[in-house]
Amino acid sequence: MTTENQISSNCFSYAFASVLFTISWFCLWSISNYLSPDLLLAALFLPAGLKLAVQVLTPRRFWLLFLSCELAISGWLLSILDSQPHDQLLFLTPFIGYFLILPFSGVWQQLKTYWQRLLALIGLVLVHGMAIGLITMLLSKPMSLPAGYVFSATITAITGGILLVPFCYLLYDYLNKTWLPLTPTLIHQEITIRPSALLWSIGFFTIGLIAELTFLEQLEPLVLLIMLLPNIFMAYRYGWQGGVLAAVMNSILLTSARQLSGAFSSDMELKVFITTQALVGLGLGIAISRQYLLAQQLQMVNSELARELNNKQQLARQLVKVEEDIRKSVARELHDEIGQNITAIQIQAMLADRTTQEDNTKNIAEAIHSLSMRIHRSTRQLLTQLRPQILDELGLENALRQLAQEMKFAERQIDFQLNIGIANHKLDDITAVTLYRIIQELLNNVSKHANATSVHLSLMPGSTFSLELRDNGCGLPQDWRNKGQGLRGIEERVSALGGSFSIQSGNGTRFIVNLPTKIPSSEDN
Repeated sequence: MTTENQISSNCFSYAFASVLFTISWFCLWSISNYLSPDLLLAALFLPAGLKLAVQVLTPRRFWLLFLSCELAISGWLLSILDSQPHDQLLFLTPFIGYFLILPFSGVWQQLKTYWQRLLALIGLVLVHGMAIGLITMLLSKPMSLPAGYVFSATITAITGGILLVPFCYLLYDYLNKTWLPLTPTLIHQEITIRPSALLWSIGFFTIGLIAELTFLEQLEPLVLLIMLLPNIFMAYRYGWQGGVLAAVMNSILLTSARQLSGAFSSDMELKVFITTQALVGLGLGIAISRQYLLAQQLQMVNSELARELNNKQQLARQLVKVEEDIRKSVARELHDEIGQNITAIQIQAMLADRTTQEDNTKNIAEAIHSLSMRIHRSTRQLLTQLRPQILDELGLENALRQLAQEMKFAERQIDFQLNIGIANHKLDDITAVTLYRIIQELLNNVSKHANATSVHLSLMPGSTFSLELRDNGCGLPQDWRNKGQGLRGIEERVSALGGSFSIQSGNGTRFIVNLPTKIPSSEDN
């Protein structure tokens, strides 16, 4: 863009902004003057709210332009209308808003969420109204103003700001979301304004106006509750945006009722009521929108946690699979290499025993044979601990029965009962191995420490595989978590796989394990 085009574009922007602001300010002043004949109060009502909103939402380079336009139109009004001495304050009040906006703009730029910005705007309106009241009070004696005029000026400035500033921010926010891409920091898109919101507002306005004009005397005791119903409904349905719309429509309704039927005894009563219902609607809207946002954020966090938990469970299953593959590989190597070597040693010892006539050699051969048998038994036990072969060959049920035989429950007069309700081919390898390891550790604890005479083991299938082991032994000590690692290891493994592990100890002990199962597909088989 050339320099001439840029200058031309800037001139057009300034001219358009000045014309639009001047027309809007004058139109709003005309409406305010119709409601309040006082020239100064009319300027402090809706035009003051427009000025605050425009200066907050526009770049700083336009502020002096708006200030000049406001001073110019104020001077023009004073020159053509009959004015009072206090109307000269029209030349002072624009500077109050201007000097308040200067520090406020720095705070405004740092706010990113809608509820922070709305609360900041409401705070700005209240501070502006109090500043107007303070200036009016300081000048009331020199200008011979009545005592109630200070309160009127304060309430008028607050009422106009409460109505127009949030409404202008709503329009700015909606247009910005519609035509411009939003930055990631603007996270207040949880409620989008829809035509239905305007239709509801118009409907409430029509019904309220008809009721106000038709049943004024009958509804007078309930007028506060009736007027707040649209605010509550719109805030609940559309959040802060609905609260802003309801506040504006209710204000029009209340003003119409005042002009048509004299519903309020004075203008101040009307403005106080308008301010009250607007603050209620905005407060409810902000609270509901923020609650909705927090619920969305909580849902996102829960979804993220669920994904993380699922990933960890998948990782845990993979780790268990890798561990079992390593166990299987080591067991195979032990069986193939050490088993063959032990067999060869036994054969060599037998040959030496048969071919020699010397007693010392025979004794050595027998000792070698005895040691090889001990190594063979130890290796078989180690192979069983690493990877029980029967689990691969005959399935979980037979592996558990063999485990019970190795525990020698029958020889120790312990009644062991096994109830398993799932076919072997329906259980994936990781779940089967995990269950076997858990049951192996639990039965080992019962065999060594429980002093039980009855042990019942039940396995119930389903989307969550349930394991229950009950005995009538002495139970667990209170500090069982600090004694030994077996049960803690079971608890950690089950938790990592997304299951649950609980213990009930009293007259005997009851272990309950719930473990998610993965039914293998045809490809896995």
